[in-house]
This record gives sequence, C-alpha cells and structure tokens, in this order.
Amino acid sequence: MGENLFRFKQFSCSHGRSSIKIGVDAVLTGAWADVSGCSNILDVGTGCGVIALMCAQRNPTARVLAIDIHTDSVEEAADNFRNSPWSGRLNAMQADFLSLSSQLSHKFDLIVSNPPFFSSGISTADTPRIAARHEVTLSPATLIENCRSLLSDYGRLDMITPADKGVGFVELAAENGLKLLRYCYVKGTPAKPPKRILLEFGMYGNKSTGDGGGEPLKIESPRSDNSLVLEVSSGIPSDEHRRLCHDFYLYY
Repeated sequence: MGENLFRFKQFSCSHGRSSIKIGVDAVLTGAWADVSGCSNILDVGTGCGVIALMCAQRNPTARVLAIDIHTDSVEEAADNFRNSPWSGRLNAMQADFLSLSSQLSHKFDLIVSNPPFFSSGISTADTPRIAARHEVTLSPATLIENCRSLLSDYGRLDMITPADKGVGFVELAAENGLKLLRYCYVKGTPAKPPKRILLEFGMYGNKSTGDGGGEPLKIESPRSDNSLVLEVSSGIPSDEHRRLCHDFYLYY
C-alpha cells in the first residue's frame, strides 16, 4: 500500500488501482486551474481523484464532482475522497463525459481535466492504462467540443495538452464559442523547448476577463511571463514551480 500512496501536505492519495499514476501533468493542472468563485467543479477523467482533491483544497466551499469511465479508478477516487478533509464536498461517479449533461440538472463553473492526448492510431485499448493515455474514450478536442452544455454562463475549461497542439486547440475552441483566457507553456528546464501548455477557456463575454468579452488571447512564443520552468537543473525545482505547488508537495 505504501508504495502506491502519494502524500501531499494536506491529504494522501492512493493511485495503485486507477488507470494512471499521479504525475507532474495532473499536479500542475490542479495547482494552475482557476478555482476562484466556483460553486461547482467537474473533474473529467479523474483517475485516482488527485485534481479533484487539489481543487477542493484550494476552494474551501466548492463542491467537486469527479467522473471516470474506469470502475477501479472511480472506486479508488471515492476511497481517497472519504479519507480526505473535504469528504463532504467531493463525489466520484462512473460516467461518460459525452452523456453527463443528460444525467445532471446543474451546470459547472469550472471543468478541469488532464485528458489523454497520445494519438497512436489505436481504436481499442487492451488495458485501462492504455485507454487513459490515448485518445480512445476522451481527448482535448472532445472536451472543447462538448463542454458548453455543462458550463454555467460564466464557466471555464482548464486543461493541459502537448505544447505543439496549443494553437490548434485555441482555434477549435473559437469555433465552439470559447475564448482563450489564460495559457502557460511548461518547460522541463530553461534550455529545453516547451513540452506542455496549460490552457484556460471561457465563454465569449465571460465576466472573468473584465473586458466585456473582447478579443481572446493569442498564443505567442514562450517567454518569461507566459511560461513555467519546472527545474533549473536536474532535481532542483525552479522558484516559480515551488510557488505554484507550494501548498501540495511535501518538499516545496
């Protein structure tokens, strides 16, 4: 059990049964997503529930629904929620994102996800881990194209994707009535090119922009004010990485 238990400052998260282990992408997403002003949050493809737990920690009043299609993941997430300080505000549900709107009567102020984004050409998956890592049952495009029916009037979608796919997803979002509100390139070290990009979308006219719904942001080349460097050298976290994840990692 010990080797499958990931300990954070305010909670511990078992990740031995779920479809994918806790990784840097999930923690970055949970720490970077804008949870302010949210009453209802949806974590799509929750796995063991780590992003949902991080959102519950960061927003002391929000209710968080975590969904996954993988039975063992949902059961493990539910166990992690019960063992957390925020058990009364967290719920794990086995559900398909594409049919969720027909099962619920309420909408969400934030949808957050670390979606599968490996396109290997496979159409079926032999194991839950393969399905979790490949665009078989869920993808960034699926989230963008289908989130509006689940978002409240001023709702947001926060996600992480490969850096080289960011511009394409921004264009897809615009086609689906969503504007880019924030983005952040993620680089392993200062000398490496970006590997990931964190994206936040909202409805056109989203009040959180404070501009009455003006033009969306456009993704530009990475620079100091729109990127995050994880390590200054091997094993040494950058100051900005420490600040972002300070409330979670034990050694930050």
